[in-house]
Amino acid sequence: MLLNRTLNSCLFRKLKIAPSSFVCANNVFEGKRNSSTLPSFLNDMVQYSSSCNITTSIQHCMEGLHTMSGLGWGTTFVASAFLLRAILSPTHVYAEKLFANNVNLTNYIRMKHLKDISEMFKIKLGFNKDNNKLELMTDNKKIIAVTEEHIKENTQEGIFVNKLFPTRIFFLKIATIPIWVYSSFAVRNILTGISIPAIPGSLWIDNLMLPDPYFVLPICVGLLSFLNMYSQKLVFPNQDSMITKVNDFLLAFATIIAVRFMMDLPACISLYWMSVSISGIIEIALIRSPMFKSLVGIKKLPTDSKYPLVNLFMRRS
Repeated sequence: MLLNRTLNSCLFRKLKIAPSSFVCANNVFEGKRNSSTLPSFLNDMVQYSSSCNITTSIQHCMEGLHTMSGLGWGTTFVASAFLLRAILSPTHVYAEKLFANNVNLTNYIRMKHLKDISEMFKIKLGFNKDNNKLELMTDNKKIIAVTEEHIKENTQEGIFVNKLFPTRIFFLKIATIPIWVYSSFAVRNILTGISIPAIPGSLWIDNLMLPDPYFVLPICVGLLSFLNMYSQKLVFPNQDSMITKVNDFLLAFATIIAVRFMMDLPACISLYWMSVSISGIIEIALIRSPMFKSLVGIKKLPTDSKYPLVNLFMRRS
């Protein structure tokens, strides 16, 4: 996604200042001149991503939707983002189902062991200072250490037997990213291939083929992307490792860079990715709704809420 935005920003800047007839007559020349400035391996990646079967299939579907529905190109890109989200959503639903099973299994094992130790040694149970973890109310560090070790071993065994690995859940969540990258190239192919000089916009944007004059759409994409990243993090147990912090920093940095490049791209690019971000937030809120969970067979979690948007911002442990 980010690679596509970066590599094509120069091309779109040239399209913005060139007359429409000149652009139509010199698409091939502009493409060659821009691609020639790229390292050979990046040029090969761009060429492959622009012409691979997944990209062309998505492109044909977008063009078919535009032709059959009679929608304008701007509306077509918005509708395509939501339709593609609906098609890819089963992978996220399945990841959420595995996560719920993981949390419930972990909580069950912990509760069972703590109750056994509590009854055996007559020790009361209570929550920690953060009120999010059940533990033994004792100063005997040896009992606590042995209990936690047994809980850890049994939890790992249960996760292994039921194949509820956190890495499996994580890779299910990111498995759709390549599809979104290819969809970005599909939009790019359509924009560089259509012969019309302008795509009608609305409000402060008259032509979606030109960049947003007030940077409203790129900034909205950035804000929604940060919101989407935050809500995605809630799918996984709390982790404060250095790897997680580095990953968060890189994602935030990449988002800022992407927003900067989108300021020079046609407004319809920002409109498409804003639709992608909005559909992602709706999907996350939906699969955390108790009603939807019962419909698709996802187990309940302690932090579920009747209000999906409230549940969206509720950190889960």
